[in-house]
Amino acid sequence: MSPFSLRLVVKALKAFPDAPDLSFSAATDACLAIVNDRSECLSVLADMLAGHASAQGGHILVDGTDVTGWPAARRPCALVGWRDPLFAHLNVQANLAFALRARGMDAQAVAARVSAILALLGLDGLDAAHPAALTPEQALRVMIGRALVADPAVLVLEDPFTRLPPASRAAMRRLIGRLVRARGLCVVLLTREREDALLLGDTIAYMSGMEIVQAGSALDLFERPACDRVATGFGHANSLTVRVASVEDDVAMAHLPGGLPVEAMAAPDVAADHLATLCIRPDQIAVMFPTRPGMMAGADPDGPPPLEATLTDLRQMGDHVLLRFRLENGEELLARRPPTAALQRVAPGRTALLAWQPGQAIAFPFRGEMG
Repeated sequence: MSPFSLRLVVKALKAFPDAPDLSFSAATDACLAIVNDRSECLSVLADMLAGHASAQGGHILVDGTDVTGWPAARRPCALVGWRDPLFAHLNVQANLAFALRARGMDAQAVAARVSAILALLGLDGLDAAHPAALTPEQALRVMIGRALVADPAVLVLEDPFTRLPPASRAAMRRLIGRLVRARGLCVVLLTREREDALLLGDTIAYMSGMEIVQAGSALDLFERPACDRVATGFGHANSLTVRVASVEDDVAMAHLPGGLPVEAMAAPDVAADHLATLCIRPDQIAVMFPTRPGMMAGADPDGPPPLEATLTDLRQMGDHVLLRFRLENGEELLARRPPTAALQRVAPGRTALLAWQPGQAIAFPFRGEMG
């Protein structure tokens, strides 16, 4: 099988009869990251992939073989997650050996296999330790080892880093990345954390409820979101309800409540005299704090005037500053700017002018008006 060829193909999978179809694929030597902020939805998908729950329709194919009806014991998809903890009464070595011994593998072969996995995962010297003596990071390494001893075709990770402190989370992300490259793994990462998906995912799918609304590269999801759910849920964009006045050359001219004019690129089906959802990422908003009355420097003479706003909060986030503004009509916007010396002298209550280029915002059909 050539690198990046498909190993897992999911076709029209249904969690329950009236659920949306789930269709996606994952390749060898790669990680597919599926992002969803609802852990229960990730758990349902994880259980269907691993064979712990039956699908209500659709197919799961691994290396071209339909395994949809296979029980978990035969399923070539190993699931790692905190819902399936280590056996508390067994030490690390016995936890890793359990599945192999259940299959009747020779004791010498089991010992050699377990020893190799312990070394691969940096668990040397912990073979006699029991789960209660392990740190969360060590426990996760053992859980991954317990899956890898069986040499699964697909490794499914269900929110694996959720219990780890930041340093351990970073270390485990590096480990998973090395395993994907070194062992040619096909990994499906199910996570609530966008950062995990960005750092590990070769392909990223954004899942809203039980529906995958877009899959592609990180750039696709950031710059070409398929809908407002992707723009706000994955891209953390501001969301504003606007009334579209006109659409010309794919640019929507619209008004916020109160009549404030704004512009954005128009997604398909955005039409004049209809509501739309305007999405603009915080890092795409230009911020200016006027030093004298009437100062409008930097405004686009052919576009709408900058929006006048009041700074209500300012947070230093290390590599950026997060600013919260209130518009004249009471709506709020978040902006993200580099930590400059000028921003260090700004305090809440200051008046600001906010602007963006039309190409940096997208107007989507308002879902309340969609049939």
